[in-house]
Amino acid sequence: MICPVCGENDDKVLDSRASSEGYEIRRRRECLKCGYRFSTIERIEGLVPMVVKKNGLKETYNESKILRSLAVACSKRPVSSEQMNSIATEITDMVNNNFKREISSTAIGEHIMERLRKLDKVAYVRFASVYKDFTDPKLFAEEVDKISSKDESAE
Repeated sequence: MICPVCGENDDKVLDSRASSEGYEIRRRRECLKCGYRFSTIERIEGLVPMVVKKNGLKETYNESKILRSLAVACSKRPVSSEQMNSIATEITDMVNNNFKREISSTAIGEHIMERLRKLDKVAYVRFASVYKDFTDPKLFAEEVDKISSKDESAE
């Protein structure tokens, strides 16, 4: 490991501790040239969570898919790219911290809808219309009515 102070590639490990989940090891190191102490974290490579789709197929989690769907839902709405990135990062953190191996696309979609519902109602409806795959205009109208009634009861 290269020392962050002097750049020397000669150190010794003083202490190693596994994380509570067992997927990371924290190592305390000391540079043998300058004596600087620093910490490193080792993670298992390739431990990417799988998303279980509604049809049962599995695919690797991909944050860029979240960002693309948010961009479509928030198009021409007063939602900044920082807000969309924040939602995507929150989802990624949730996936990485709570679901080490698999998470359903339903759980991800519900979380996105909850965030969009609070942020922008139109973006929420756009996302929900694709996510919930409305086949009947009446179902779509019911979803819009639910949002309207929640807003009125909150006031």
